[in-house]
Amino acid sequence: MIRPGPRRGYAGGAVQRSAFSDGRRPSPVRFVVLAVIAIAVIAVGVLIWFFFGRSPGECTDAYCEATASEIDIPADFDLHSRLFERNPNAEPLPDGFDLQITIPLEVPTMDGRGLSFYGYNAESQIWEPVASAALDETGERATGIFADPPRFLAVFRRLNEGRQVVAYLAPGDTLHPTAALLATVVHTLDFTPAPDGSLRGQPSPRPPTTAVHYPVISASAEIDGTVPSVDNILSTGADRTNHVQQILQRVAAHRLSGIDIAYLDLRADHRTSFTLFISELAEGLHSQGKTLTLTLPAPLKAIDRIDEGAYDWAALGESADLIKIAPVRDQSTYRLHMPEVLDHITSVVDPGKVILTITPYASEKSGDGIRPLTLAEAMTIASKLGIRSESLVAGSDVQIVGVNIDRDEGLSGLRWQAETATVAFTYKLNGGRTVWLENSFSAGFKLEFVSVFNLGGLAVEDSSDNDFLGNIWIAVEPFVASGQPVLLQPSHSHLLPQWEVTAGSLVGGDRGLVTWQTPLEAGSYTVTLTLSDGVERFESRIVLALPPAETEEPEEAP
Repeated sequence: MIRPGPRRGYAGGAVQRSAFSDGRRPSPVRFVVLAVIAIAVIAVGVLIWFFFGRSPGECTDAYCEATASEIDIPADFDLHSRLFERNPNAEPLPDGFDLQITIPLEVPTMDGRGLSFYGYNAESQIWEPVASAALDETGERATGIFADPPRFLAVFRRLNEGRQVVAYLAPGDTLHPTAALLATVVHTLDFTPAPDGSLRGQPSPRPPTTAVHYPVISASAEIDGTVPSVDNILSTGADRTNHVQQILQRVAAHRLSGIDIAYLDLRADHRTSFTLFISELAEGLHSQGKTLTLTLPAPLKAIDRIDEGAYDWAALGESADLIKIAPVRDQSTYRLHMPEVLDHITSVVDPGKVILTITPYASEKSGDGIRPLTLAEAMTIASKLGIRSESLVAGSDVQIVGVNIDRDEGLSGLRWQAETATVAFTYKLNGGRTVWLENSFSAGFKLEFVSVFNLGGLAVEDSSDNDFLGNIWIAVEPFVASGQPVLLQPSHSHLLPQWEVTAGSLVGGDRGLVTWQTPLEAGSYTVTLTLSDGVERFESRIVLALPPAETEEPEEAP
């Protein structure tokens, strides 16, 4: 709870133009306004220097220092300034203008990592990041630019900033509760590029979390028409620059703190043009105090080299503030190739900028390629039931089988694969398929790479509160707290199939096939197969109707 006391001192403020909202050239009158404002900025800068060194007095500026009897500091945050409150007597902010505020820090610092302006949201009762904190040359003051100045303002440092936690979220989805607590960055998948360089989509509301919010502009082979749109955009310098301007206009219009570019599956011949596009966009965003992050596909391990394809990691690392490695779904080569891939990336990009993405989705590999599955979808495949017996009658033996885990048919059943560090199973369909499950066990072994290569943090592909996904947050939470991954594998016994029946008895079952010794009474009975990935349990049921056993009528005596 925040209880403001009497105001004393102030935080200097200056108004600046963010963008001309109507898209037209400014009139001479606007140039006069900007000239006057420029003079005001210089004057305020002098006043800030003058008043900070004097005793408290009546505050007349945009923000005034407030004494609070009680301030709830968010967990994993450190307060680096006093609390400031918006002066109710300050002049209102003109439409289309931003407010620039400079406040002193309690302890000078030149380390800007994790340092941001936070505003208190009375409705959600949490502190939210509202602007980046730019330090002056002495590290004694921080400056931020605000489109919608909050009532209460302070500078916080996120204590676990050494490891970013990036959460991707589809529009309309609810953030997982653990993600809401741990995330430092939230990416909502809001925009796609149009062929003319404009953007389709609208930004999602900011999730209720202390994380910064950078919407994503996405293009990939999985999103129809988006890769051809990027092909058009990167075809000429004029189209490329037009796309940059379209993005900058949308960022300004929506008052965004930053943006993420996730242009995947690009042709290798776009390498130079994509690099120039990112460089130009970064320059435009950084000049406005905005952040640019990238989501890129992992380079491929070739026979004698690492193939970056369309993505010049060294050049892109110079332009972007963060680069996230998109999920790698083929687990058959993940642990074999990822060390060499990360060794290459961290040799050309600051490791602190590199984020490894883990996923709650299972992966299925077949002759047709690789597709993602929810954990529930994967376990539904694994727990499919079938009947092997030709007849069902009371008082007989009936064989019931887990069709896709029957080891007597040459299938693997659910097992821990040491070579992939996942729970996996194989099944027969159109030439055979392998399914790798993602859960807290597999996530722990992937997070090990973050520690070994001293990466900047981790990202979670889908951070929604979706019960059908693997709960990898069980592994993320202790990793964020300690910096060390939890490297465990599930018990073998937990991966064995468990069988139940409402009547009669069961024989066998560990290898995926069970013999049901049916009761003598006719009726309907339920057989249940329970499977586990080592974390969650999934049930599959089949109801069987047993007719009475046929009895031979005695022959009549001659």
